[in-house]
Amino acid sequence: MSNRIRSLTLGELSQRVALPVATVTEIVELGIIEPQARDPHWLFDETVVVVVSRAARLHRDLAMDWNGVALALELAEDNQRLRRENEALRRRLARLLE
Repeated sequence: MSNRIRSLTLGELSQRVALPVATVTEIVELGIIEPQARDPHWLFDETVVVVVSRAARLHRDLAMDWNGVALALELAEDNQRLRRENEALRRRLARLLE
């Protein structure tokens, strides 16, 4: 069994997340996701489906515009990174205090 991540075209991604191609294009233009390849057409790593689905939920459920969605996702990512760093520092401090 292969663990290889499949690439999706813009159209395939649009179908997987049930959003129009124009909306997925806007999501790309705002930097919420990035294609893994651009020549001659955009190709996306299959893992972006999760990000686009999360973005669509924020847009729909909280009535956020796409710029707000981009900011919210960026802040959530920063928050996760800071939590991981904080936990690593706590473990390091605990070892030093032993």
